[in-house]
Amino acid sequence: MKTPLFHVGQQIVCTNDDFTLLLVQNPNIEAPKRGPIYTVRQNCIFPHAVGLLLEEIRNEHVAPGFPEANFNQDRFAPVPPVEEISLAAVFEESLSTPA
Repeated sequence: MKTPLFHVGQQIVCTNDDFTLLLVQNPNIEAPKRGPIYTVRQNCIFPHAVGLLLEEIRNEHVAPGFPEANFNQDRFAPVPPVEEISLAAVFEESLSTPA
């Protein structure tokens, strides 16, 4: 059984947005794209894969009576943490650096 790479609430980005096969099966599905930041809504754990449901994409209505389309976790990467920078520290450093 595969282990989830991401936790609910974690921000991720899509690294492989080629969902051609999925869209051929159901062209009404909204699929992730490279670029935007997504938030994990749920991990769908299967014997050999983990699928993700995303807060920003809702496909429940696309195929009534079937589970919502999920996206393989291997197509995503975590958003790296952003280092908080103190404006005062940057200003202080700029004053102390010789021109």
